[in-house]
Amino acid sequence: MSEEKKSGFKWLDKLKKVKHIELYIAIIFIAILLLIYMSNFKGKTSNNNTTTTNELSITAYIDGLERNLEEILSSIGGISNVRVMITLDIKQADIVDSQINLNQIPPIKGVIVTAKGVNDTFNKMKVLHAIEAVIDVTNGNIEILSSE
Repeated sequence: MSEEKKSGFKWLDKLKKVKHIELYIAIIFIAILLLIYMSNFKGKTSNNNTTTTNELSITAYIDGLERNLEEILSSIGGISNVRVMITLDIKQADIVDSQINLNQIPPIKGVIVTAKGVNDTFNKMKVLHAIEAVIDVTNGNIEILSSE
């Protein structure tokens, strides 16, 4: 056991002989602190990125829905010049500084569609069923009007 104690003390004696050991310890300590700070900094930026990707302006959200619906309705045979307006039930939305939290999307309140070709009842029903298939809104909140 005395040899183990001596080898432990030899290491400590060698450490005591190092010149400016306080400086080396301070540099190592600062390096460790910088590594910890940088890892926290990277974590915060990734959280900010996910926050901004989970938030979208109300108008951009509605515009995207309207564009997608216009494209799909325009592809229905006999239907052309489609225009769509969607309204949201803003009362039920989690809105901060005119930003919607996409984890809680407000429900759609109503849809208005104007298009050529919807004078035909069959075409009008195709448009109505397409809207109901894409958007969870009752047909009482969907208005389809002819633009002819």
